[in-house]
Amino acid sequence: MQSLARHRDLIASHSSVAWHYQETPGDHWDYTSTQPMILADISIDGAPRKVILHAPKNGFFFVIDRTNGKFISAKNFVDVNWATGYDANGRPVEVPAARGDAAYDSIPGPYGAHNWHPMSFNPQTGLVYLPAQNVPLNLIPEKKFKQNAATPGKFGGATGWNVGFVLNGEPPKSLPFGRLVAWDPVKQKEAWRVEYPSPWNGGTLTTAGNLVFQGTADGRFVAYDATTGKTLWETPTGTGVVAAASTYMLDGVQYVSIAVGWGGVYGMAQRATERQSPGTVYTFALNGKAPLPEFVKYQTEGLLQGVKYDPKDVPEGTALYVAACATCHGVPGVDKGGNVRNLGYVPAEEIANLKNIVFKGPFRDKGMPDFTGKLTEADVVKIQAFIQGTADAIRPKK
Repeated sequence: MQSLARHRDLIASHSSVAWHYQETPGDHWDYTSTQPMILADISIDGAPRKVILHAPKNGFFFVIDRTNGKFISAKNFVDVNWATGYDANGRPVEVPAARGDAAYDSIPGPYGAHNWHPMSFNPQTGLVYLPAQNVPLNLIPEKKFKQNAATPGKFGGATGWNVGFVLNGEPPKSLPFGRLVAWDPVKQKEAWRVEYPSPWNGGTLTTAGNLVFQGTADGRFVAYDATTGKTLWETPTGTGVVAAASTYMLDGVQYVSIAVGWGGVYGMAQRATERQSPGTVYTFALNGKAPLPEFVKYQTEGLLQGVKYDPKDVPEGTALYVAACATCHGVPGVDKGGNVRNLGYVPAEEIANLKNIVFKGPFRDKGMPDFTGKLTEADVVKIQAFIQGTADAIRPKK
């Protein structure tokens, strides 16, 4: 979500820049344009055009002449509220409130209407198959922004999130969704769609056999009719899928392979399946008979109990947890957890010895930050109180 790449331009280059087109001038919402691009030859107004097809995070589908960078068209493929459209010169017509000082439900938000998950183009149908989504997020501009400030109560404030906004300081009002959109780049309109239970679904593959393959966040690998969107076949995968499939021929047999594993920034703390599995490559062929591997249920039993704490520490612990822990671990016992465990379902000894984990701890090689200098031992005691206090608060009463 917070991309290290701050570049917002499409650039065609050999030894020097030949042209560029800027999709989101003065980007205010983390709408990176690093999503996959497709080179296609299509007919527009009866004339053949060599184009780039692009659906970045900002929610608009762009058709750009790839020979000279000239803007051809842009149309939103999901609902957006930061701009009403693009003018004839390829400039967005912005909604003034989207750059205001007040809290703003950004649609799409920084997770993007389309993130890095690849889309695909089928020249036979003339359609692009696009993983679209909404992850609700409310943005409040930080008027007194300070880089790397470990501010209690600021979402991600102790983890280096320098977005210049307070995230979800007010509850967002938009609804989450995930969907597969078949998009006509000539008509700039949707041809069909499939709704999913969750955002963060996998990339797409389309074939000359009039098929579209996609893995889903809720643990399926599905084949659709590329023309109509009708489901033709599906299989469980045990865990959510974010990658795109590939297809190849070997000794006259066509295979379709998909790397299955749940992750990415959204997938750290959220998921849409009750099963999990290690990263696995599945390969399918007609008349294949190999059995699927065993799927393991996520651990969401054994709600944390037994960690001693002072209830008076819970309010301050809440603010510290929001700043240091919530971005990856979610709310203890409330969120399900993703590829990072929810702290409401870890062994009690891990929470009781939390300082040995957050300060130069054993999970640094797996991506966990070292909070040395950002938290104190007294802070950790208060975080322990919030974690165990929350688990106690939601525990079913006998």
